[in-house]
Amino acid sequence: MNHLENRKDRQISAEFRPFGAKSGAGVTLIELLVVIGIISLLFTMIIVSLRNAQARAKDARIQTSLFQVRSVAELNYTVTRDYDSICDESDRTLSNSGNSGIIEEDVKNQNGGQNVTCIESSNKQAYAVSSPLIGRPGKHWCVSSIGMVKERDAAITTSSCSE
Repeated sequence: MNHLENRKDRQISAEFRPFGAKSGAGVTLIELLVVIGIISLLFTMIIVSLRNAQARAKDARIQTSLFQVRSVAELNYTVTRDYDSICDESDRTLSNSGNSGIIEEDVKNQNGGQNVTCIESSNKQAYAVSSPLIGRPGKHWCVSSIGMVKERDAAITTSSCSE
């Protein structure tokens, strides 16, 4: 009876061995290469998703910073009744004075050093600010004095976010 049980065990264990594996054999080279290939593929997918997450985080920071420009502009408007000190008219960027300069520097750190476009109306009663987005190449985020906030296909050319 003992001899029959032992023979049965050998038959069962042989059925569950991988194809081509011999009793007591280790991992074959092909199996090892398949496992390495799968791990490499998973690692690549993780790296790509992390890069996308970083770009989305930078875009969120750009959007938040431009919301801050709007807050600064509205505070300025309550005092001076215009938006004169928001934009630097000589180069169509944010003014370097006060908080606008600090905000522009932060946005440039997030968007890879690209210019933040800022345009005031001729009567200083309206403005718009836009910045390129990193996670969506070719797209710009825009905020304006009338409360418009939107994604655009290009930088602004007027004191409005509308295209």
